[in-house]
Parts: sequence; structure tokens; C-alpha cells
Amino acid sequence: MKKILIILFSLFNAYASPAQQQVEGMKQVFDVTLDELGNANVEVSMKLNASQWDMFKKNLGTNTSILKREMEKALPKYYLSDFNYSEDAMERSYKMKFKVAGLAGLNGKDAWEAKLESKNPDITKLSDKEFVMNATYMNNGMLIQQTQKIHLPSGASGAKIEKDSFGKAVLTFTTSGAIMPRVITYAGILLVLVGCWLLYKNSKPKSPLQVAPKSAMAA
Repeated sequence: MKKILIILFSLFNAYASPAQQQVEGMKQVFDVTLDELGNANVEVSMKLNASQWDMFKKNLGTNTSILKREMEKALPKYYLSDFNYSEDAMERSYKMKFKVAGLAGLNGKDAWEAKLESKNPDITKLSDKEFVMNATYMNNGMLIQQTQKIHLPSGASGAKIEKDSFGKAVLTFTTSGAIMPRVITYAGILLVLVGCWLLYKNSKPKSPLQVAPKSAMAA
């Protein structure tokens, strides 16, 4: 998510002077809702001041497909779809929604795991299925405050957000859906083994008694 933040920041920061950059920070909110298959609906929202909004619109113009291309570059490991951009010029704010396939993947312990990329965030657990992470970054002299709201599916359990050895946030949780891919895999392997056994059995040469005509057997 930090990569997305930097991409969005660059869209309206390109023409800003150092003096402008240091005047006021920015606040950005990510709302991430995961399903039981590890896919996610993501909403990014940001409210800007007058000068920031002018710079953002100068870079973006009316070509909102720029955002789609930049998001895909920022998240090359994932398939992004269903982009939707909306803005409120009076409030100088925008929202961007899209879907991310496979944001969370199965680890070796039959649990879902998502690397959230945020470095040393402040993590608050609101409930067994909801978390909030706050992090602050500096980019080209500007203070950027990012909030991530994480919503887990109704069947999630054992959810936690921990930091890896590099201080980056990692989300893990389990669901009944996490077991199903392995069940399907094992069932597929079993079917292949049964098929191979039947093929081997049918390909074995039959004994003379098995191939002798019935008339010969009767005699």
C-alpha cells in the first residue's frame, strides 16, 4: 500500500516547489475488505488543500486511466480490476475503488497471509475482524499520514497483524475457505492415483485361462 501512496503523491507533486511541499502534510485513507478467498476490495480516499488539488488536477487532468496504469505498476504481483474513480471538486477530495485478486495467500500453516508493506505502523485491533493501522512517511520533504482500515470476512478467526524482521506489517488469519484449496488438491491427487492404478490393472497381460474361449472351457 505504501507503493500506491507514493504513486498518488507523485501525480500532483511534480510541479510543487520545496517551499510548498513543506507547508502542509497530507492524509490518505485505505479501506481494505478481504473475502474468504484472499481477494480484496480496496477504496483509497484523500482530501487535499487548494494548492494540492490544483497540482493533482494539473497532472491527472481528465485522464483517470493514468491512475489505473500507475496502480498496476505499483502492484505488479496482483491482478487489479473494476476500477472506479470519483471526485468532489467542492470538497477537493477523491475516491478510487478497485479489486485486488490474491492480496492474501495461503502460507504453510493453512492460514491466509497478506503483506501490507506499511513500515513500523501503529496497529489497533478494533475487533476480531477489524484493524486500523496508522503510519507516517516523509516524501520529498512532505509529511504523509496514512491510515489503513482492514476488514476481514465473517468467517475469519485467529486474526493478527505482526511486524516482520524489517518492521513491515503482516496480516494472518484463518477461515474455512483456507482448507478447501488443499482438500481439492488432495482429492485431485487421489483421483490421479486411482486412474493410474486402473490403467495399470487393465494393461496387465491376462493369463491363458482368462483369454481361453468359452467353448474350450466347456470341453
